Parts: sequence; structure tokens; C-alpha cells
Amino acid sequence: MNKLKAVIFDVDGLMLNTEFLWQEAWCAVGKEYGMEKFGDIFHRTVGLTGKAVNDIIDEELGDFPKKEEILAVARQKGMVHVENNVDVMPGVRELLDLLDEKGITKAVATTTDRNKTEKRLSKLGLLDRFSVIVCGDEVKNRKPDPEIYLTVTQKLGIPKENILVLEDTGYGVRASCQAGLHVIMVPSINPPGEEEKKMAYRVVSSLHDVIDLLKG
Repeated sequence: MNKLKAVIFDVDGLMLNTEFLWQEAWCAVGKEYGMEKFGDIFHRTVGLTGKAVNDIIDEELGDFPKKEEILAVARQKGMVHVENNVDVMPGVRELLDLLDEKGITKAVATTTDRNKTEKRLSKLGLLDRFSVIVCGDEVKNRKPDPEIYLTVTQKLGIPKENILVLEDTGYGVRASCQAGLHVIMVPSINPPGEEEKKMAYRVVSSLHDVIDLLKG
């Protein structure tokens, strides 16, 4: 990589523990409905929203008579669980402090809508630490489409070769790579696939590893 001038962060699963909270909610709802595999199905939905999630439920649950109901309940209970228990992932604040020390610009590219994103980041004292934030409801095509990363890059006004992306999902890795950006993958719920391993600049286990790389 050339001289680093900006880092673009994903939010859910990368900076915040939301994906783990959603998984807990889906597992609990699955038990309520006697659908034990419902928690496992969640893994396929990580990084997706709306119709894409509905399509996965249709495929996985088939003729299950309460598939629309179980998804609605999971979404409602998951949202409450997230808002009550959202927290930062290990290394987030330390990494932001390091980037500040180095004078590196920080931005956000998230599939989550702006209202939820700002509410959660504000609650945890992170909102004002980013100069650019682009959310899923502000682009036409969501990840793995590269639109959100192209939009953030344009707003930053910094050459792509001087930007690093941090992502936790395969969809995010593909989106950033298609936008022509270097990406470090920090997997959360799902392990990286072979495709992501090839596309990513690095795959590391935590944000503390990213800190070590930037210090080195």
C-alpha cells in the first residue's frame, strides 16, 4: 500500500457487537418456535437486509407455516436486544486513537440505515470521530455492490491507493475490492471463505491486529 491517508470502517460486527446480539435473538426465537436451525440460518443473512433476508428465509424454511411470523418476531426482538446491549468491539477505541495520532482520516460505510447508525454510534461516543458517514439507505445498491465505497471515496476526496477499508463480512470485502480499495478483513460471526482470503489485503483476528500492523 501507498501512504495511508484514510480508513473506512464498516459498523456491524466490525466496530459494534450487533451481529452477535442478533444471533442470540434469532437463536432464542428459534427455540420458542421449535425451529432449532433458525439460529444457524442467521449466518447466511449476515451483511444483508430486507428482501435478501426474506429470500433466504423462504429458501431455508420452505413450507414452514409460520416463517413470516418467526422472521418478524426475530427482527423485533433482535432490534430490542441490540439497542439495549450494543457495545464496541475490542480494539475500536484504541484504533481510533492511533489514527488520530497519525492524522489519518476516518470514515464509515455501513449497510444499516442512518437513523440506527447515528443512534448507536452516538450512544457509544463514536459518532463525532468520523468525518464521512454513508449509510445503506443513502445508496441505491447495498453491499456487495461497490456503490457505498465509491460514494465514501468520492466524499473523502482521497486517492484510492491511500485508503484502507476494514470489513468483517464477505459481502463487504467484495464491495470494497470491486471499488478498487485495499481491505483488511476482521471476521466476526462467519469465518472468511477462500474467495475473501484471496481478495483481502490481510485477514486478521481482531482490531488489535490492525493496530499492530499500523504501528509496524
